[in-house]
Amino acid sequence: MSMLDTYREQRTAAAAALSDLIAGEASEESFAAVEAREAEIADLDSKISTLESAEARKAVIAEVRAEDKVPTFGSAKVVSQPLTYAEGGERSFVRDMMNAQVRNDRNAWDALYRHMDEVRVESRDISRTDGAGGEFVPPLWLTDLYAKTLRPGRTTADRLTKLALPAGTDSINIPRITTGTDVAVQSADNAATQTTDMVTTSVSAPVRTISGYENVSIQLVEQSPLAGGLDRMIFSDLMAAYDYRLNAAVINGVGTAGDLLGLLNTVGIGTVTYTAGTPTAAGFQTAFSQALSTIAKARYDGAEAFVLHPSIWYGLVGLSDTAGRPIVVPSANGPFNAVGVNGAPGAAEGPVGTILGVPAYLDAAIPLVSSAYPVIASKFSDTILMESGMRTRVLPDVLSSTLTVRFQVYGYCAIAARYPASIAKLVGTGFNPQSGY
Repeated sequence: MSMLDTYREQRTAAAAALSDLIAGEASEESFAAVEAREAEIADLDSKISTLESAEARKAVIAEVRAEDKVPTFGSAKVVSQPLTYAEGGERSFVRDMMNAQVRNDRNAWDALYRHMDEVRVESRDISRTDGAGGEFVPPLWLTDLYAKTLRPGRTTADRLTKLALPAGTDSINIPRITTGTDVAVQSADNAATQTTDMVTTSVSAPVRTISGYENVSIQLVEQSPLAGGLDRMIFSDLMAAYDYRLNAAVINGVGTAGDLLGLLNTVGIGTVTYTAGTPTAAGFQTAFSQALSTIAKARYDGAEAFVLHPSIWYGLVGLSDTAGRPIVVPSANGPFNAVGVNGAPGAAEGPVGTILGVPAYLDAAIPLVSSAYPVIASKFSDTILMESGMRTRVLPDVLSSTLTVRFQVYGYCAIAARYPASIAKLVGTGFNPQSGY
């Protein structure tokens, strides 16, 4: 059975099914089915018409070739013969391709082979250079695989105790006892006992705003082929920027001009200074031990983690003791007597291992301060970070006169270091980034 006959049978069956639907009970489902059948019949009619025209032209061409006694095979030399697929000619390249591949039509194959010979002989050389054929090889844009802006995450901010920011206020205040009550041994029966008045203060955390926007032409939004929409790409980038700026402020915000007061600038935290032109394993071990001791003595509790820049961590990983043994050993090696353990080789942020048994986290948002990358040791849960949650807006009216849409993200946040004594920073030239790191 030919393809044309197959389409005709399918058309007959579809028409019969359509008649049954029309004769049946009317409903929303039947209306949809009728529309689908009508579309199917229209498609089949188009295919049948195309094939009938092709069959008619094929019959005429075969008759002319028979009258002119044109050979269909062999190596006959053609002289002053028009191109097989010349403009205005009778032959169709697409039809011959279909007949050759679907029906294995020898006449179609013969025409295609002749065409290849003609192209080799009569076509001038062209290339992918614009002006010499290059316009027929368009560039391909893999928009769905676009490269996102590279930014650190929010490792340090996520170590803090996170609470929802209450609405209706511009400042959060937490009471703090600076001098507590006291007791003492009673010197004798009926003697006076100890009395000490409690002294209190408060920790104030002003509510800050983080915001940003991008103006985009409505044409770009509506005409971009980016899967999922250009709006999703823009909002994803704005939200990543929001997280980065929040995290950077948590680390090193100065507390003025609308900024958060970051951990490194909080009044009353401990400071350990390690000075060394060329850091050593012993020097690092001493500095990290002193930071843990500083917190333990002042906070009467232990540090929960270290947060450090990748340059400092991988400098530690590459450092050996005087016997040539690495001071940070991969956990897979079964570390023994190691200063640090590398639990996530190659990590760029987040949990990476331990230093002196204390969890270590990487955060590339830690800034250079006096040419060094400070390390933060802390009982991070003592510090509270309150966030309203990130909010998004699309504002089509702001710049509507120029057909511009504004995409905006914003949010409110506040940070309160309840116990500055639970924070210690490690600074000094020993934490300068070393060559190669």
